[in-house]
Amino acid sequence: MRRNTPLITLLTGAALGVILLIASMLVTPSGTPVSYSASDASSASSSPSAPAAASSSSAPATEPSAVPTATSPTHATYAGRVGGGGGSVAVAIHGNQAIAYVCNGSTVEAWMRGTATGGKLVMTGKDGAKLTATYSHRRVAGDVAAHGTDYSFAVHLVNKPSGLYQATAEVRGAKVKAGWIVLPDGSQVGAFESDANSGAPSAVEAPMLDVATGTARAGNLTLYATPVDGFTGSGF
Repeated sequence: MRRNTPLITLLTGAALGVILLIASMLVTPSGTPVSYSASDASSASSSPSAPAAASSSSAPATEPSAVPTATSPTHATYAGRVGGGGGSVAVAIHGNQAIAYVCNGSTVEAWMRGTATGGKLVMTGKDGAKLTATYSHRRVAGDVAAHGTDYSFAVHLVNKPSGLYQATAEVRGAKVKAGWIVLPDGSQVGAFESDANSGAPSAVEAPMLDVATGTARAGNLTLYATPVDGFTGSGF
């Protein structure tokens, strides 16, 4: 028995060492990377914002992109009925210039010219005709006055064959002018004007315009219409 005493003592000591080692590991588990040093730990504890700063430097914050601001169009044509449906109005914008036509097919009709800047239209015509409005990519809205009649309107962007057309001619020394507004539903309104009577222009309802051929017949006279188009600049 005495011969085994040193061996037992040795084994007991080894077992005790293993138990102490396991206990130490359980009490203070290590979550620190191998390369992490005590000096790093000290620096991190004294500067709690250090991780955030590092993240900021590696991925700098960027300002959100600005939402594009819609600008006023420089080439556009609009057409539609005025408030109350008593007539129609068409507007063509080309650059900073604009042409407008208002017509009810008989007693009221006027051509106007003016400027288109900063989303605002200001136009004038003969006999005190005038138009003031605001415009955007989708519509023109404002007021128009002609022959003592005032209209409010809001008309929208149109594409061919809708839009504004005009025709001019000279017959036996008399000047003839016709205008048409062709609406998106295919309907049209226009006036035919001649100064044949004592030099004073008088307007009547224009003959139907064939938009496919660009022609209209007024008695024996064939009128050749051209579009007053904001995109091509015709009529400006």
